[in-house]
Amino acid sequence: MSHQPKKLLLLATIAAYCLIGVEIIIMISPFALYFYSVYGTVLDFFTASPYLSWTTEFFLPHMTFPDDPLILAFSYLQVLLVIGLLLFFSAAIPLYYGRFTGKGVVRRGIYARIRHPQYLFLAISGFGLLLYWPRFIILIMYVTMLFVYYLLARNEEWRMQQEAPGAYEAYMQSTPMFIPGEPGGRIYRLLFDRIRPKWLGILAAYCLAIVFAVWLAFGIRAYTVHHLPAVTVNGVTVLPVFPRPAAEVRELYAKVSSSEQVRPFLQGDMAANLVYVFPGDFFLTALVTDEERRFSDDIIERFPEVIEWHQHKFQGGLGKFFRIFYNFIRTLGRVETDYHVERFVFVRASDAGNMLAAPPDVFALGLKRKPVLLVDVDAEDHRIVSVIITTGKHKWGAMPMPSF
Repeated sequence: MSHQPKKLLLLATIAAYCLIGVEIIIMISPFALYFYSVYGTVLDFFTASPYLSWTTEFFLPHMTFPDDPLILAFSYLQVLLVIGLLLFFSAAIPLYYGRFTGKGVVRRGIYARIRHPQYLFLAISGFGLLLYWPRFIILIMYVTMLFVYYLLARNEEWRMQQEAPGAYEAYMQSTPMFIPGEPGGRIYRLLFDRIRPKWLGILAAYCLAIVFAVWLAFGIRAYTVHHLPAVTVNGVTVLPVFPRPAAEVRELYAKVSSSEQVRPFLQGDMAANLVYVFPGDFFLTALVTDEERRFSDDIIERFPEVIEWHQHKFQGGLGKFFRIFYNFIRTLGRVETDYHVERFVFVRASDAGNMLAAPPDVFALGLKRKPVLLVDVDAEDHRIVSVIITTGKHKWGAMPMPSF
């Protein structure tokens, strides 16, 4: 093997491990303080560019729950994140057993059917992660990760041919690389096999894969926006996070927006064209506004650590987070979230010139979305409980957060 291909493989390997490191950071995204302290700088950089800001947007819901079969199917597939990781570790057992015992080429179990099950299972897990946190930039990183895995697999095969000449070549000829039938290889040979040198063909395949994936994600995003449980009332888009009758949403919003406590605020720079409706202690409210949540007595009893955690802006440490997670698992199914208080978060969705977006465009790419007012309403008699002028930020500052 010449010096130049070796150098390229070395660089590809380094890039792969860097991407894997970033992927691990993304995987622990529920620990948001630690996640955004690193990843947030990247998002801020892309958001500041008029040409790249779309990459930080979402193409699937993250905090709303549309009652649509296709969107629900995508949400259920998030379980692949865990399934893929479990399969990855199960595939590692025979591989490292063969390595430590010196049995040569491993052909037992899943290795009898595919040569690189670990990379396949990491790809499956990464797909589940992508659906959990579906930003366009994560999609681009995911496709890039797939091609890096391919380069790593080819490098490993080159090394195995040096270690076990003949035996590994026979194994390669009888066993597909990632998927039985090798559909990826067939597509590559059909479209790019004539391109020389081969690295240029791989680069062309990578570029086409990125374009196709982004195009498909734009289509999914358009479908998602069309199927959100949103209602338009007097030029304002009202989006409840859980599906509910449109007539009920209109009636409740009309009472809130026309009340004497709220109406004077909704003008000038505080005029809003997008309103989210949350249960009072909904766990994702902080994605939209920095104001404290109204925790019900049941939630406080269930998660006593959560009060201190939120009062100190998520500085409770991982130990505290794991205690909250433990309590969540321990009491799963016993306590429902508090629906006695409805929380309305009024958001100003505007363009670069600070002009309000029209109702059909409040979820358009590239808009600024600033929370301006928070109104808590008694769910029983629709009495206004509190009106709060927001800080204009959410828990993570000015970071681009889900628009739906």
